[in-house]
Amino acid sequence: MSMFQRSASGDQHLPRGVVVASYETYDQAQAAVAKVSGAQAEIAGLAIIGNDLKLVERIVGRLTWGKVALQGAMRGLGFGAFIGLVYLLFVPEAIASVLLFPALGISFGILLGLTSHAMTRRKRDYASVQQVLAARYDVVAPQETAGKAMHIIGQREDAAVPSPPAPTSAGQQPPAPPAPR
Repeated sequence: MSMFQRSASGDQHLPRGVVVASYETYDQAQAAVAKVSGAQAEIAGLAIIGNDLKLVERIVGRLTWGKVALQGAMRGLGFGAFIGLVYLLFVPEAIASVLLFPALGISFGILLGLTSHAMTRRKRDYASVQQVLAARYDVVAPQETAGKAMHIIGQREDAAVPSPPAPTSAGQQPPAPPAPR
């Protein structure tokens, strides 16, 4: 069984290994993994771990009776049109169902939307979107491949300790190499 098959089957523990890089955004962490992949290095076992998770709820507007009715009508229209088309596939002579089911869907959508809004109006009279965000994203690699991944990502200049530079013919030392990132 491959690593991909194991993780896809419901692996429920955090990946173990070495943090090879940390980023502020998921896109940056994803780009680092793509860089390792592009270098034809072993990527099985790499993981992106979001740390310090926060639930962010962004308010997008106030819910009014009109907005709730319109949203319910749109949901009902979509559902009714779908049911009408499915019914038309099984009963081709029922052409009227193409118009009947969407009209029923609109009616029930409005009714259900207004009823649910009436029940929660005092507690929640606004529309919002929720998302989970991490403060930091770590790229983790297995111990065996961590050094190479760090080197490719650019978190480490070289796996070996560099030797000191040789003096030049004039007896002066060459400029010091740039500090590792």
